[in-house]
Order: sequence, then structure tokens, then C-alpha cells
Amino acid sequence: MKKGIFLSLILFFVMNQSAFAAPPQNEVDQVLAELGWTNEDLTEYLDYYELTIDDFETIDDLKSMLGTPINDENLAELLAQYEITRADLDQLLAEFGENLEDYYFIEDLDIALSFYLGHDEEMADLEEFLALIGLTEAEMDSLFTHFMNLDEKQLEQEMENIITRLDPFLMIEDTTKLTEAQQDELISVLQDMMNILQLDPRFYLVDRNGVETAVTFKELMGMEELYGNELLVQLYNTNGELLLDMQLSEDMLTSDFIVNSGIEFAEVGDLAGELTTQLHNRLPDTASSLWTNMLYGLIAIGLGFIGLHFSRKFYRLSN
Repeated sequence: MKKGIFLSLILFFVMNQSAFAAPPQNEVDQVLAELGWTNEDLTEYLDYYELTIDDFETIDDLKSMLGTPINDENLAELLAQYEITRADLDQLLAEFGENLEDYYFIEDLDIALSFYLGHDEEMADLEEFLALIGLTEAEMDSLFTHFMNLDEKQLEQEMENIITRLDPFLMIEDTTKLTEAQQDELISVLQDMMNILQLDPRFYLVDRNGVETAVTFKELMGMEELYGNELLVQLYNTNGELLLDMQLSEDMLTSDFIVNSGIEFAEVGDLAGELTTQLHNRLPDTASSLWTNMLYGLIAIGLGFIGLHFSRKFYRLSN
């Protein structure tokens, strides 16, 4: 089932599941026959929620999670409820890279419509922001997929330590006043965070002729300005595969743009938490650990420190 960029950003987060005995296969087969599904269809649907058939103790639990198949009657009722036409629905879903065929159950569509229509302005702002920093749908999909493939249990343990180490720096207003030891610790924290997330960030200064010069994060922290260069940030996984890149002008770095970028990513996390809560309200009672929204925010923190660093230095030099 294809999902667009924003659904990739905000939908489903890594779960821990309780161990149950799966429902009898003959009962599962009956449900599949009613839906016109194969076992592969069911597996694909459950996998999208990071679930398996073993996470359901009874067939009623499974039915409750699956919901009511979409038909002409309940679709018409849903459209009337939201006072939109079928054409309106198609247009709205298309804006998020979806179509009606991406939904099997009316409950899922109801939740999505409620969320999309209630957050239309925020979504438009996020779309503008992502376009401004040059992130594409494919790039955000790649980053999301990368996060989903991480070992959640190990990640949770290691990130608790990272968050504790980051806390003192989140309260610092002027990064130009960091001591050498503080700078080294900040760099160490961010490097450890990237290692845990299995990410390899690379930084380049790009001059007016497009010539790229590699720089380290520590070198960036020591620069007073970029002298007319732009900063190219490339994010690779540890297998050397490029996930995304963005090019930031000196104006962006010497203003509040990058700091506000962290806010934008935080808003993605807020939206993620809200939609996830709505979706999980109709899932079985499985323990959930919502880490993916935090991961986007932590990456933004790294960029935010760069932006804060340059904006403070620019302010100091111009006054």
C-alpha cells in the first residue's frame, strides 16, 4: 500500500508487541474469504502496523482491528458526515500521495479524513518547509524506512543516554560561549547519536562555482561565517547509501531559519503523536513506544545547533 510523504512522516511508529497465541487458521480463513483477501494481503496489512497474526489472541480481536470494509453505502455516509464530495475526497487524498484504493476499511479512512481536514494549514506549512530546504518525497520516504528498520529495543536503551547527555546543551542560548570541553562533548554526543541511528552525515562548503569542499562538524562550529559559501548536508546510512541531502544558504544559517527548522520537525512529531494516538485507539492493547518522531527531532537538533551557532556569531559580529 503506497503512502505519501506526509503519511510517511506521521503515520506508523515502532511497536513492541505482547505475545499471544494466534487465532485458529480456519477462523482466519473465514475472515479472509469475507474480505476477499489472501493470506499475503493480511500479512501486508498487519505488517504496515508492525503487527503479525500472532499478536491477536482471538478472531474477534483480529476483526476488531481490521474494521469494516469500505462499500458504496458507508463511503457515502462518511462523505456526508464531512460534507465533501467524492471528487473532494479524491483531491484531498491526492495531496498526500494517496487514493481511495489505499484504504480497505472505513475506520482508517475516517481517521485520515478527520486528521487531514483538521490540519490542512499545518500540512501546507510543512509542505512549503520541506520544499524550501530541498527535501523530496523519495528522500523522506528513505529516511522513514531507515528508521523503521532500526532495532527498537536497542535504540530505546541507547537513546535514553543520548537524551540525558543532550539536556545541558538544549538550554544554551549562545553556542559561541561553549568551552572547548563543551564543544568536544557536544560533537561527541551528536556523533554517538548518528552512530546509534546508523547515519553518516557529511558536510560540504559549496562556493559560487559549485565546487564542494568537505568540512567536519567541529570545523563548522569553529567558523565565524561561511564567506559566501553554502552548506551542503548529505545524510547517508552506514552502508553508504544516500538517504537525503539539503543545501543551506548563509542567509539561512545566519537567521532563525535553521532554529525554526527544528521547530518544524518538532511539529511533525506533534502531528505524528496525535495521529498515531487516534490510530492506536482502535488497535489491540499492545504496548507502544513512539520513537520515530523523536528521531526526526534529534536530527533537527543537530542542524539546529549549527544554525544557532552561526546566527549568534553573525549577530555578535554585526553589533
